[in-house]
Amino acid sequence: MLLARGGLDAAFDTLVRRHQERVIRVASRLAGRSSLAPDLAQNTFLAVYRALPKYQARGKFSAYLYRVLLTQCRLSYRSAHVENHALDKLSRVPAEASEAVEDIILARERQREVELALDCLSPKLRQAVVLRYSGELSYDEIAEVLLVPVGTVKRRLFDAMEKLRQNLESA
Repeated sequence: MLLARGGLDAAFDTLVRRHQERVIRVASRLAGRSSLAPDLAQNTFLAVYRALPKYQARGKFSAYLYRVLLTQCRLSYRSAHVENHALDKLSRVPAEASEAVEDIILARERQREVELALDCLSPKLRQAVVLRYSGELSYDEIAEVLLVPVGTVKRRLFDAMEKLRQNLESA
């Protein structure tokens, strides 16, 4: 990021290529629709690019990037009311020829139940879960992204898992 700020365009391209896949994956979970994810990722990288002159290296770049992504997701939510839509599929069911059709149907139904349970979580809990399991961030990284203590991240994840368990058991 510092090289990009210094005028080296290839450095910013490298940053985009390095983080694009994870940013899109996290954006699709946070936004609730995978069709919005590329736009949110593009807006995120555009906002980061526009902030180049003001960027100061405090902490990890990835934490800064995910904070910008969360802001873009909030803006998208406000303008499009994406909160009413179910989250996009958390995991893909591979369509291998060896699997029985019934197994695929049951796995997809279970996936829908998980999506509905995630949709019932508060935004704070959902953000922690998505960053942990879709973004594959550590507790420390999540704390840095959300600007909260690590203990708060652990508590949010614990509460989220408990609520997910309750919602899935009742379903």
